[in-house]
Amino acid sequence: MRVFYGLIITAVILMIGACALKAYKKEGALARVVFLYELGAFICGIIFLVYTYVPGITITVLCKGLIMASFDWLLILLMYYTQYYTGMFKGIMGVKVFMIAYSLLETVAFLINTWTRWIFDITDISDDQIIVQFAKGNVLGRLHYVFAYGIMLLLILSYIVMVERMSRFYRFRYFAILILLLAASLLDIMTTWSDSIYDMSMAAFGIMSILIYYLTYRYVPNELIENTFSLIIRDMNSGIICFDNAGRCIYCNGIVKEMYSITDNINEVEHNYASWLHTQTEHDNKKFRQTISVGDERRSIDISYNRVYDDKHNFICDYFIFNDRTEAVELLEYEKFRATHDNLTGLLNKEQFYEETANVVRNDRNHTYCLVCSNIKDFKLVNELFGIEKGDEIIKMQAGLIKASSESGYICGRIQNDRFAVCMPKDSFKNEIMQNSIVSMQDRFNNASFKIRVVVGVYDIEDVDEPVSNMCDKAFIASETIKNNYETNIAYYDDKLLKRTLEERRVISEFEGAIEKKEFKMFLQPQVNTHGKAYGAEALVRWQHPERGLLSPFFFIDILETTGLIYKLDMYMWECAAAKLSEWKKKGDTVHYISVNISTKDFYLIDVYEVITSIVKKYDIEPKMLKLEITETALMSDLKKNMEVIKSLRDYGFKIEIDDFGSGYSSLNMLKDISADVLKIDMAFLRATENEVKGQDILETIISLGGKLGMEVITEGVETDKQLIMLTEMGCHIFQGYYFSKPIPVEEFEQKYMNE
Repeated sequence: MRVFYGLIITAVILMIGACALKAYKKEGALARVVFLYELGAFICGIIFLVYTYVPGITITVLCKGLIMASFDWLLILLMYYTQYYTGMFKGIMGVKVFMIAYSLLETVAFLINTWTRWIFDITDISDDQIIVQFAKGNVLGRLHYVFAYGIMLLLILSYIVMVERMSRFYRFRYFAILILLLAASLLDIMTTWSDSIYDMSMAAFGIMSILIYYLTYRYVPNELIENTFSLIIRDMNSGIICFDNAGRCIYCNGIVKEMYSITDNINEVEHNYASWLHTQTEHDNKKFRQTISVGDERRSIDISYNRVYDDKHNFICDYFIFNDRTEAVELLEYEKFRATHDNLTGLLNKEQFYEETANVVRNDRNHTYCLVCSNIKDFKLVNELFGIEKGDEIIKMQAGLIKASSESGYICGRIQNDRFAVCMPKDSFKNEIMQNSIVSMQDRFNNASFKIRVVVGVYDIEDVDEPVSNMCDKAFIASETIKNNYETNIAYYDDKLLKRTLEERRVISEFEGAIEKKEFKMFLQPQVNTHGKAYGAEALVRWQHPERGLLSPFFFIDILETTGLIYKLDMYMWECAAAKLSEWKKKGDTVHYISVNISTKDFYLIDVYEVITSIVKKYDIEPKMLKLEITETALMSDLKKNMEVIKSLRDYGFKIEIDDFGSGYSSLNMLKDISADVLKIDMAFLRATENEVKGQDILETIISLGGKLGMEVITEGVETDKQLIMLTEMGCHIFQGYYFSKPIPVEEFEQKYMNE
């Protein structure tokens, strides 16, 4: 029995030592307390083993005293453990200090007792007994038991409170310590009045020390795990269904039930699971998306399927996780739509239109396709006159009409600003239907204050591998050719248009450099009397191209007019003319003038008055020597505003010439409102008249009218002697035309007409 008891105590001591080592390796305040408690229990066990099995009165007295002292320290450490483990005993610092001080006092007293025996003594040692005799009248031995049992009672009460307060999942931890603490206390009380060496309270305290480590770091009840996961799953935002290895539904949370309208009858769920499982070739994991209807709403559900195995790869269960991704899918679709569609109209944007058109025309070999591109003539004026909002309204209306008139298989896109494109099968395009659609668009847009014109270009796709951007360019090129032709709204692309467009782009790309390099040259066409004496000349431009030679205005003026670059060339020519007049002035010639042209778009793009007057000041010339030719078309574009500019220029001293008089429909009415100095009549006016006699009468009347209004009359385009005689007889005395001279370089003009 003595040996068996020793083995039990030794085993307990070793297990306590192992727990102390493991606790030492962990971190945190609780780990330190557990380590100190386990270390104290380990030391106390060794002392008890020596007390029980090592013979000798002195050693036994010493060990008995140390056992009683170490018991105090174990109880204090147990109180600290309880504080960290349960949260109790945090606010009794004074009591703790007293307990530590008292334990120190007892420890010293028990050590001294080894030699003085003033507290207790050992009177007999045998195999089964060690007789302890306490000294009469000494109260320290009694105080030890009062102190120890008081702490034990306090600890027992604290664990009773924790057992009462805790959730049933955690109650076992506190209940187990409480039971062992009660058992150890009762056993200690029983052995205190016994001299037997078989002190079972020591074994109980040892087991409690091991249990403390186990409950603190190792023990997690299965019920707690299951219920914790159940509560977490119940409160998750994901739906979960679990099936056991027999295909029975063992769990289905409320989210899934709500998603799929599942009732308490789960037979259908199990049937669907079995059917789905039968179609699967792999049974480990899988992710897929499912679209379901919830009332009138469509929902996108991401489903994750997983199969669970144990450590021996035995099939345990299957589970599905359901996540509602409707908002994310809708957001993704919206972002994809924004990336591929025009924000204002909802049609495809340029890049997506190019991509989808390319896919269709290259992959569908059963049909040939055409591109129909539309834009609105002078759409910028809409934004300038009525504002961006009105412009956007028109764009959206046009997009709506395009959508409404498009059939299945059509691809519609907004390419840029007011430019739209439609790719359709060629056999679906009907000229008459398209014309009616254009008229419908214009009728929808037009109002009393403003009318718009929609023009359409059509390109038949022949090379399907050609970039769609090029196809659209060709269709737009076709539409550009009819912007000033009001007899039609539809034009078809051909190769001649491409050549013309390439020529336009070449002119535009080279224009700025040509201005800087002064490749544009001023030619002069003299304005003379009947005998050929020059009064002055009209400045006309030629382009001395470094590669193509001398180019007439026919090659570039219309292009510069269309693109709005004409004002730069006009300013360049005004400066050339002023510089030449200044040179003539310095040479003493103040007789010959130069006439320069003011284009229609100059009034829109620059301050004509400011620019021309500054040039005159710069070169110090008389304004009357730089005559200004203005077509009646330029004046009529904004009559009131332009009249004010002309009046200011005339007041400054410039001579104003009305060029191409008679080419418009309101010429006579304009003469009433404008103060001009010269009328220039083009002979083309006479040649274009079917009734030559009537035309001559009108021409004679205009010449006479000019004289009555105090205006000089110049007839340009004179080419024959007959024309000269006729005009002279009608009263015209200044002429310009090939009969006298074609436009010539400045140097030639100076030699021929200024040395007379």
